[in-house]
Parts: sequence; C-alpha cells; structure tokens
Amino acid sequence: MPSGTDRSQDDALNEAVDLDLDRKREILAREALLGRDDWTVLGLKPGATAEAVKLAYFDASRVFHPDRYYGKNLGTFRARLERIFQRLSEAHETLTEALRRSPPSAPSRPAARGAPGGSTAGVDPRADERRARLARHPYLASKARAGALVEEAQRQMRTAPEKALHLLEQAKALGGHAGKDRAPALEVEAKQQLNSNRAEDEMKTGSAAAHDGDATAAARAYVRASELDPRRADAAYEAARWLLKAGHPLAEARGFAQRAVTLRADHLPSQLVLGEICLRMGMGSVARRHLEAALKLDPRNAEAKALLRQVR
Repeated sequence: MPSGTDRSQDDALNEAVDLDLDRKREILAREALLGRDDWTVLGLKPGATAEAVKLAYFDASRVFHPDRYYGKNLGTFRARLERIFQRLSEAHETLTEALRRSPPSAPSRPAARGAPGGSTAGVDPRADERRARLARHPYLASKARAGALVEEAQRQMRTAPEKALHLLEQAKALGGHAGKDRAPALEVEAKQQLNSNRAEDEMKTGSAAAHDGDATAAARAYVRASELDPRRADAAYEAARWLLKAGHPLAEARGFAQRAVTLRADHLPSQLVLGEICLRMGMGSVARRHLEAALKLDPRNAEAKALLRQVR
C-alpha cells in the first residue's frame, strides 16, 4: 500500500498545471533535498570551489526561479518553487561567505550547514552562527534574488523584452548591487528591443495599408515605426514617401526624408524623395545637392534628371 508521501507525490504529478511531467519530477526531487546540507541542496560535493558554488546556484536558478514561469498556472508548484529558490539562495550565501572567509592556505574546507561532523578544524568556531545569521539576513536574500532576476531578464531580452522589463523592475525594487548596477543599462536595452519589435509590427501595418492604396494609413504606420526605432532608415524613407503621397505638410515629410539620408546616404530613393520635397518647398540649392547626390549613385536616373531641370 503506498505511503502518504507516495500518494502526495502522485497527486502532485497528476496536478493540472502548466508544467510537463519531467519538470514536475525535477521540482519534487529538489524539494526533497531542502532539509539536507548546503552542498547537497546546490547539487555539489563538499569542498567545491566558490566558482562552482556560484555556477551551481545560477544553473539551479534557471530551473527553479518562480519568475521563470511568469504567467503560467503553477498550482501548488508555485509554493514549492518559492521554497526551493529561498533555500538555494540561503545555501549560496552561506557557502560563499564561508569560502570567502576561509584562509587561502587552510588545508580544511568550510563546513556547510547540516554537514556531518559540524565545524571543521581550522574554521572560525563561530562560522555556524554567522552562516545562520547570513541566511536569515533580508538584505542578502534580496541581493541574491535581485541577481537571479537580472540574469533571467538578460536571457529574456531578445525574445520577450516586456517580460525582461518586468523582471528588471522587480530586481531594482529588491536592491543589491545586481539591481542597482546592471539593471539600468539592461533596462535601456530591453526598451530598445521592445521598440524595435513594435516598429517591425508597424512596418508590416504600413506595408499592408500601402498595398491597399491607403496613403494616410500607410504614412501613419511608417511614422510610428520611425519614431519607435529612429535607427531604421527604411522606416524613415517610407514615412517621408507616404507623407508626401498623402498630402501631409512638406516640413513633416522633409524631417523623415532627412533622417533617412542621414542614416543611409547611399540610398538612391531617399536622396530622390528629399530632393523632391526640398524642390516643392522652394529650397532650390538644397534640392540640387540631393538630386546631384542621386545622380552620382545612378548617373542615368531619369527621375533625378527631370527634377533637377526644375531647380532654379
């Protein structure tokens, strides 16, 4: 007859959540180790290096950090993940601090919380008390969590920039060096990536409107794309071209055409549209300069020659 523990595990494995069976088993297996010593909790053998402790912690965080499953139905597994991640953070902080304080020449290694034999000879006899205090310290726990959030945000940057921004906000709220030092730069990168993704969507919208012959809608979409990602020369060019077609103010169209030429001076259509806009605005000398630049790119270009003949 199955024991209560076996039944509990079977119930958990059968729970309808957004986790596959292998991940459920992995979470349950790690949860069963939480009462063991710090080395075992991190999946290490006693005496591992500080670098190994760090790597083991971050590897485990990639699997057991609750925020990795953002937006998913986790049921009872959410509480399990929170317990696991808290214990992983405690183990990481305790071992890191103990290894940092151990003399480099000491032949013995720091004893982890719960390790057989208690403190090892050569280690500060107050180490157990210090490690216990560190494990309870709210700042250190927050610092470890902030670091894990920043690492996860960096992994999500390209594919899910909105989620990355959410994780970075959480990291900044927790504080610690990881949240204060790295989050601002990553936040800028995530916002740029998010705007780049949105600009691409606007380019598709503009293309569809242009295909349908709706110049106003096309101009509006291309303008949004260029404003979201000012580095896109193609968005600036299309914005200028369709603003001109839709009859918008020439000054507005000129601003986008100038941006397109600045970003890519060797793009013949951008030189042509900027030359035409300047010509319509009565800016003859400026129009001439851009139309001559277009002819340098294509000496036989009929449109550039025709517009140039109109310059006074």
